[in-house]
Amino acid sequence: MPQTNQPKIFISHAWQDKPLVRRLEKELQAAGAEVWVDHEGIRGGDNLPERISDALKWCNTLLLLWSKAASTSDWVEMEWSNAVSLKKAIIPCRLDNTELPAILAHKAWVGFSDVETGLAQLLQALRLIKPAPPTQTPQAAEPPARVIHSPLQEALQSTPIVKPSCNDVLRLRSTPARLSNAEVKAMLRKHDFYCSNHDWNSEWSNPQGKGIAHKYELQRGGQVVTDYHTDLMWQQGGSTRSLSLVHAGEYVRALNAIRFAGYCDWRLPTLEEAMSLMEAKARIGEFDRTQLWIWTADEIELRRASWRWVVDFNFSQCNHCRVGTYYWVRAVRSGQSSI
Repeated sequence: MPQTNQPKIFISHAWQDKPLVRRLEKELQAAGAEVWVDHEGIRGGDNLPERISDALKWCNTLLLLWSKAASTSDWVEMEWSNAVSLKKAIIPCRLDNTELPAILAHKAWVGFSDVETGLAQLLQALRLIKPAPPTQTPQAAEPPARVIHSPLQEALQSTPIVKPSCNDVLRLRSTPARLSNAEVKAMLRKHDFYCSNHDWNSEWSNPQGKGIAHKYELQRGGQVVTDYHTDLMWQQGGSTRSLSLVHAGEYVRALNAIRFAGYCDWRLPTLEEAMSLMEAKARIGEFDRTQLWIWTADEIELRRASWRWVVDFNFSQCNHCRVGTYYWVRAVRSGQSSI
């Protein structure tokens, strides 16, 4: 009797791991699975993010080839994050000793330190072959995946969230603007935002600021943090590497193309939105600390458009820099925006 409900597999991978991808694609197809890889079916003129989004909706299983190269790939991060949001089955395949993201660390994974053994275990996990009978001298199995409990997730889930009424929400400017040093100084004092004092930012710093009382809730499988005090939804992480402003814009467009966490209205934050995250003591303790310097959408008055305001959580301050400088992205969206 022919098998039904065969796997529809999306292979997420870094380009450096392409040789193994081709082998897996061939073996999986030979075993009866339908496979989507980004080198198949993409013709000149196709929009890659839309193709990826369509493929993620089509598949029922995401095969995540996890390696050092994959851990630094923004595309790989967006693919598995979107798969989490879409509630797709995810099978991590560890190609080296790089630890899985905390959100995926609880999942059973297949080790590929030996390709043949890993392939056999993968086909078995996908129920494409029957388990092989045990031998008299079985080889040592791959060590079980270590479950990593996120302190952020535990802290947020254990703290009751008291949502403010509409009248208590702090509405921050969401439209990009061109700001002078004096306007930034006035904004920081208006909202009592903390901004440490240094030689280079004494014109606008606000070291007496206390910050705001956040009401955070971790959502969408840990992909986003909603702050009910400001009605803003943030990426819990962000770009995995620093980007120029041009590439930062491309990163945000890619988030929207694949509907990261289920939404398509992500954007760069304004300076006051980004500074709302600043805390005098914890700095940015509720978020992934990889993104310690982030872009904003605001330009600098009296300078050309090649300068932007940025937020520096390492020194707890805001500053301006050239657009060719490399910073990270933590995208934001308004909490009540349409899905």
